[in-house]
Amino acid sequence: MGNRQGDESLACELVGSELASLVGLSVPPFAIIDLQDLEINTLSGRRLGMGPAFISKDQGMVITADAEGSCLGRLRRRSDLSLLIAFDTWVRNPDRCPPPDHAEQLPNRDNLMFRKSRGWYELMAFDHTHCFMVAELETDLQGDHFVDDSGVYGAFPEFRPYIDEASLRAACATIASIDEAQVLEIIAAVPHPWGPTQAVRERWAQQIINRAARVEEYVISALVPQGQLGV
Repeated sequence: MGNRQGDESLACELVGSELASLVGLSVPPFAIIDLQDLEINTLSGRRLGMGPAFISKDQGMVITADAEGSCLGRLRRRSDLSLLIAFDTWVRNPDRCPPPDHAEQLPNRDNLMFRKSRGWYELMAFDHTHCFMVAELETDLQGDHFVDDSGVYGAFPEFRPYIDEASLRAACATIASIDEAQVLEIIAAVPHPWGPTQAVRERWAQQIINRAARVEEYVISALVPQGQLGV
């Protein structure tokens, strides 16, 4: 509680992390803890508010900001790059690599983590506080803008040599196959002190499901404009 970006950002963090894990992306282990009987200070010295808090496990020695592609060529699962693009597009996450016409145009490679594992690297996705909304869920999920936004998110320039049409379509198919009941269950688990209202939760789930069916249209149109990526 007491997140500087508002308590709804914690709801977005939880739902985004759960969905990322559901589609097969690796995320740092996370949990919800109750701070009623705990006093925890952030690294900046700010004390967290009482109530439910989102925590994730420190991953130790990791690499971020791989603009040169030093980790990409040694990924254990290269298909994770296509999956990350499809996922970030699904949840409209501008906090890794936003679309070219987005207000925030610079890639944020700090939210892309590579963990070394037996000579290979594993891609890990984390920090999903900026998914789904710009200001607040109630207003940002009104109408069809969330579903109809054709922008492609998460497509870092250095990913291009390592993705192909087949992996992109497979990633989009994984997202399109997500069951509505799974999404409803994830959103229902958001602690009520974080909000939102039940009506907004239901709209949120429906918008997530509706956009899942459109992800392939957006990703393939943007990244495979002539039916082939040519790599």
